[in-house]
Amino acid sequence: MAIKSGLDFFPLDVCLDKKFELIEAEYGLTGFGVIVHLLQEIYGKEGYYIEWTEEVALLFARRCGLGGSVVSEIIEASIRRGMFDKEIYDKYHVLTSRGIQKRYFEAVSRRKSLEVDYNILLVECAKICPNVNISSRNVNIFSKNADIQRHSRVEESRVEESRVEKSRVKESIGAEPDTASTPPVCQIMLNDKSLYPVFQADVDKWAELYPAVDILAELRKMAGWCDANPSKRKTKGGVQRFINGWLAKEQDRGRAGSAPPVRRYGKPDIPKGASGELGDAELEAIRQVLAAGADERRDAL
Repeated sequence: MAIKSGLDFFPLDVCLDKKFELIEAEYGLTGFGVIVHLLQEIYGKEGYYIEWTEEVALLFARRCGLGGSVVSEIIEASIRRGMFDKEIYDKYHVLTSRGIQKRYFEAVSRRKSLEVDYNILLVECAKICPNVNISSRNVNIFSKNADIQRHSRVEESRVEESRVEKSRVKESIGAEPDTASTPPVCQIMLNDKSLYPVFQADVDKWAELYPAVDILAELRKMAGWCDANPSKRKTKGGVQRFINGWLAKEQDRGRAGSAPPVRRYGKPDIPKGASGELGDAELEAIRQVLAAGADERRDAL
């Protein structure tokens, strides 16, 4: 069973000390309200301190109905004027004071047991409540807080080393071309009337993939085709597929055009009729041979 730490109520002096009066003089009732609300948080939860992190400060400001900068300014002023121990705050980010701790331990002097963190103690609690069984906390959160800056520096060093290493790897592989400062060699109109830029690096890449194709010439044809066919323009996501499909077809045509030589056909050996003139059957045979040769030449082209 967890040991209760906080108090159900706390004493507030009717005659405030000079530190409190200076905060009220500087910030008015807003400063007074913030400090009293902060004392409620301290005495009601942990009893003799509050861990003052950025998240805690933000939530506290919201509960007060104030901006975070206003609350931070009041807390900084209270630390500067000695309402909270500056050394403890600088080391552990904890707000506490000798007076807060003294009043707390006097209030819990009738309890049977109590857990405390000796790192932030400013009073001898054993003397204030001698009949209470006081034990140290198993988990020392303040020791962790004290090491936050050291761990942060180590982590930052690791991140920087990783960034430098990644930069070296990128340089060894080769950096991506800086397209922001390089004008495009061609632009293709898209379906939303925006222009898709094609850079020299893209041309070089496609030239390796499609060696039989004049890439720039075909890109200009694509641009002209898209200008002339608004309903068939491509989307930004589909234009790459369109370009590669076009170039692949041209690559296949280039291979076909350079492959087979055109066959040449000799005069067909067709028998003549008895009169020495070609009859209807002979003329039909000649037409068929010539038509077949024409088909083969057309296929070769």
